[in-house]
Amino acid sequence: MERFIASSADIAPKDQIDLMARCWFSLTPGRTEAIQHEYVDARSGQTETVRITGSGEHGIATIHDQDLLIYAISQWIEAKRKGLEPSRRIHFTPYQFLAWMNREPGGGQYQRLKDALHRLKMTSIQTTIRSEQGKRSRKRIRQFSWISEWEITEEKGEIRGVEVVLAEWLFESIQDFHVLTLDKRYFDISGSVERWLYLYARKATGGPTGVWKETFKSLYQKSASQQAYKHYASTLRKLVKKNDLPGFRLEHVSSAQGKDMLLMERTEKRGVIEAKNPPAQEAQLVLIERSPLEEAWENVLELLRKQVGADQVKAWLERLQLGELVDGTLTYRANLKFVADWVETNFKHKMEAAWQSIGHPVTSVRIETKGRKSAA
Repeated sequence: MERFIASSADIAPKDQIDLMARCWFSLTPGRTEAIQHEYVDARSGQTETVRITGSGEHGIATIHDQDLLIYAISQWIEAKRKGLEPSRRIHFTPYQFLAWMNREPGGGQYQRLKDALHRLKMTSIQTTIRSEQGKRSRKRIRQFSWISEWEITEEKGEIRGVEVVLAEWLFESIQDFHVLTLDKRYFDISGSVERWLYLYARKATGGPTGVWKETFKSLYQKSASQQAYKHYASTLRKLVKKNDLPGFRLEHVSSAQGKDMLLMERTEKRGVIEAKNPPAQEAQLVLIERSPLEEAWENVLELLRKQVGADQVKAWLERLQLGELVDGTLTYRANLKFVADWVETNFKHKMEAAWQSIGHPVTSVRIETKGRKSAA
């Protein structure tokens, strides 16, 4: 497997989407307690699991160690954009890595880089996510480390070159461009909870509205924090008061049941692609920008295509704009009243049943026209 050499260009940082939906890294240094996630995937209906462990000597890789993976992923995507065929073996210098994140070399940076390499190699991940299911729906569990191997070249006690080999699981996902672009200011975030919240907000607000709300408790569970919940909730309130997450506005709101919720809103909306006929290479490299709700809606549409026919779905349901999910009620918006009325009469109950069949917490559907509500 041939290596490729990193570019020194100021390329945009990118991260793998699954790693943004839940925290796969320790928020505190030296963590040895396993990180575990289990949930029902809206796309497949399957129960997915993640278990992450680290060695007693090095602990689990931290969210700051993840910077090295983000760098490698970003370099690979950029090489692909240039028409190259890069492998999962990447060579770079510490100066390139640090300069890309706008950090000065020295001051213990080389030792921190070496420590990060140890933790990324010694952290073990077991997961069913992105493991293809067989015809008999067998559950496959894959185990790997973030980097399969690494090598450094030293001269007079200083690191001159680094070579890492990305895990096959990670490499397969970025080959499918299962990534999102990050704000370069992400690397200026020092707090671990704040870093993870940025990554989660970046994925969750990827829909057309750019808004996502979630309870403090749910965010606490997804972050795999070792803090007591009351301290984590206090941290979220402080972040809302500080409100300087790059590209986002945070607001503390309450659900109808009085539960603490965090509203995340993108203040820098994603741009609209103006080119009507983008080059084939660019079309291939369009990055996934869906929120969890949008992803689930695509699965619901697929179910409805099988039930009512692709033509009906295209004529009526694909014309709807996905709105907000609040206390189990999902709102859609239609440009025309007759479209809203037709969907209300002919598809509402089928939509609700489809949402429930994929295990998503949608109990009712409401159809609105712009500016006013239809009967629900």
